[in-house]
Amino acid sequence: MPPKKANRVTKGGKLGHGPKWTPFEAWNFDRTVREIIPGAVCKQIDSFYADPRRWTLSGRPQRPRLPKLPATERDSKSDYITDHARAAIAEPVDAPGVTFCYTCFECGRNPDDPACGVECYDEIQSGGGSNGMKAFFKKWLEIRHTGSADKGYGVFVKSNGHYEIPKGSYLGHYVGEIIPGPPKTKGKDADNRYLYEPQVGLEWDTDRPLVDAGRMGNWTRFMNSSCDPNVGERIMQIGKVRVIAFFANKTLKSGDELCIYYGDDYFNGHELLCSCDGIPGGPHDPTVVGAGDRARKRLQEALDLQ
Repeated sequence: MPPKKANRVTKGGKLGHGPKWTPFEAWNFDRTVREIIPGAVCKQIDSFYADPRRWTLSGRPQRPRLPKLPATERDSKSDYITDHARAAIAEPVDAPGVTFCYTCFECGRNPDDPACGVECYDEIQSGGGSNGMKAFFKKWLEIRHTGSADKGYGVFVKSNGHYEIPKGSYLGHYVGEIIPGPPKTKGKDADNRYLYEPQVGLEWDTDRPLVDAGRMGNWTRFMNSSCDPNVGERIMQIGKVRVIAFFANKTLKSGDELCIYYGDDYFNGHELLCSCDGIPGGPHDPTVVGAGDRARKRLQEALDLQ
């Protein structure tokens, strides 16, 4: 674990140190100059729980936290795993008739198995520092301006060489602050366009938390929407952590922009049209052209390759 530093923020005191307020940098449209992306957004590696006062005001109980963080063999080796991820580990459940929604993407075990823990999440995140999610982005991807005022910045496969990401590849997962879900979401969150709603449990419910990458997140927050997406998302389990994971729906080549489909609820809720190039003719209603069905079908085809 890296030592705490003076420039780290604290969310609610008891939750430990937060992320460094490190801004994102991106290429301009011509890829001649790297510039700091304007706005109050910073880099973040792991999702973490927001200020407890926010949960209290929303009338939601906080997630139980361990009195002591479990020790692991990789603690001294990991540069990226944080206390927030390790604090997510709970006592194993050993009861007949327990139904699991997901098995761990890294080790394939059920999440209550003691052998499945923080090491799995650490491996996906840092991969020993050489092939994890952060290293993958630096090697294969870049953020740059799309040249469109409507789309702004986007995520691209690097164009300064020959790069090819196979169809079905795991790309990374969405991170941000964890905030109370829809029933109590008010004020500045009402029009937040960086909220993701992960499924928790066997069924969707109305009391689930949201992942908010509005103020802080990783590179996935810059993916734009397309009615012909080449990236799909899926709720998955990594160790004891539930994540929103992204996979390549197509083979991605140098210069390709990574695009997902934001979903019918996003466009209907914000009363927006889509300006992507996937459908010719200018701005259009993605719910009419069947973008959601196309995205789900393409994701399943990609996952079948694994």
